[in-house]
Amino acid sequence: MRGLSPQLRKAARFVVENPGEIAMHPQRHVADAAKLPAPTFTRLARAIGFDSYDQLRDVCREDVLHTQTVLADRARALVEEPMDDSGAASLVARHAVAAIRNTQALVDLIDQEALTKASQILARASKVVLIGELSARGIVDYASYVANMSLTGWKVLGRAGESLASDIADLKPGDACIVLSISPYSTRAIETAEHVAKCGIPVIAVTDNALSPLAALADFSFFIGSESPQFFPSHVASTAFFETLVGMVIRERGEEAQKYIAAVERQKHKMNEYWPVGQ
Repeated sequence: MRGLSPQLRKAARFVVENPGEIAMHPQRHVADAAKLPAPTFTRLARAIGFDSYDQLRDVCREDVLHTQTVLADRARALVEEPMDDSGAASLVARHAVAAIRNTQALVDLIDQEALTKASQILARASKVVLIGELSARGIVDYASYVANMSLTGWKVLGRAGESLASDIADLKPGDACIVLSISPYSTRAIETAEHVAKCGIPVIAVTDNALSPLAALADFSFFIGSESPQFFPSHVASTAFFETLVGMVIRERGEEAQKYIAAVERQKHKMNEYWPVGQ
C-alpha cells in the first residue's frame, strides 16, 4: 500500500474519513466532494484489491450500517439493554463470542508469507520502535515488555517525559517500526508513523481494514478484527497477534534470544521481582 500515488492516497484518506459519502452518493458526487477526478476512486478500488468501485462502495455501506456507531451511542445501547438475572451471563457470552470470531478471522485471513517476512525484518533490526496511542497504548506497552524479555532494543515511542522528535531523529537504517491503530484512529499515531516512514524505516501496520490511513504508508499491513458488544473496540485479537509476532521474532533469533531470556530471568530472581516459590 506504500506504493500508492499521492492522488490515490488523498482518495484513500477521503474514503476512510467519509465512508458515508461513499455509501450514499454516486461516484461523481464523491469525486466532486473530494476534489478529485472520478476515475481516481476506481483506480483506488483496484489498487486495494477490489474488482470495481461498486465493491468498495458495498464495503463502505456495510461499514456504515454495522461499525460506524459512535462510542457514546454504543454505550447508551449497552446501558439501556434490558437486564434480568441472566443479563451478565449473556454479556459475557456475547463478548466471548465476538473475541473468538475476531481471533478466528485472524487465523483464517492472516498473510503467512507477509508475517514471516515482517518477523525476519524485526529479528534483524537493531532497534524496533512501537507506536500506539489511546486504547492501543496498553497493547504496545505489553508487546514491548514481552519482547524485551528476550530481545534488546524494543521501545514504545512517545512515553511521558521522553522527546518524540529525538527518538525519531535517532532512527537509523536497519531499524524497524510497528504501529497499532484501529478505528477511531489516533491522529498522533498516524502522524508519528508518517514521520518514521519518511526516515526510510520499514513500517509494519496493525490495523482494522485496507482503508485505514496506516495501510497507505506501511510496508506490511495486518488487519485485525475488533468487533465487540461493548462500547469500545476489542483488543483480544490484536493482543494475540502481537504475542504471535514476538514469538516468531524470538524463533528467528534462535539461541541468542533463549540465552537472553535466561539471563533476564536470573536477574529478576536476584532482584526479588518474582515471589519466591513455596512462600
